[in-house]
Amino acid sequence: MSTQNRTIPSRSAVAQALDSFFQITARGSSIGREIRGGFVTFFAMAYILVVNPAILGNAVPDDGSITTQGIAAGTALVAGAVTILMGAVANYPLALAAGLGLNAVVAFTLVLGSGLSYGEAMGVIAWEGLLILLLVLTGFREAVFRA
Repeated sequence: MSTQNRTIPSRSAVAQALDSFFQITARGSSIGREIRGGFVTFFAMAYILVVNPAILGNAVPDDGSITTQGIAAGTALVAGAVTILMGAVANYPLALAAGLGLNAVVAFTLVLGSGLSYGEAMGVIAWEGLLILLLVLTGFREAVFRA
């Protein structure tokens, strides 16, 4: 009867690198759990890929320059990019995507209500984002909430 030394298989280099970078086991999780959580989060948020173009599609020009397919592709691209940035830069497992409240403001208030063009409305939103960023970076936003 031969005895073989049984070794516990080591994790792959990729798994070790992911765990080292994101400190998965140190935070009480596992790579498998994080992958399952990612799938659940994706399916919970996938509705935005349908709803966002449906809302913003009400405010696009009739000349065909902006399509609902383009809005859906842009939504997916931006949500994917900022979610990856949240994980890679902030090292925090949050998924980010467009908010439906702001979409309704763009479509129904800025474009259809105020008569701004689609491009002008997106410019307003870009300026709003920069203003919020400035308030966060200066600490003023936090001071207002603590007051």
